[in-house]
Amino acid sequence: MNIQQAMTSVYNFRTLDSGYESAPVSCFKATRQAVRDIFGGDLIEATEERVPQDEVDEMGRYRRVATGWGELG
Repeated sequence: MNIQQAMTSVYNFRTLDSGYESAPVSCFKATRQAVRDIFGGDLIEATEERVPQDEVDEMGRYRRVATGWGELG
């Protein structure tokens, strides 16, 4: 049995608080809506990643858990 998991797109973004030339890239990814409505950043389209919806928090943030090895098998 193959159960489909709900997926969503998340992106890195820049916050323009310190000007466009020195705008840092976010240390986490977020949904398009969260970047627009909560973080007020400039979305970086090329960083799109599809992740399971249940790994995105209530504010639309996705933080990758570093395992050091990745998935085996």
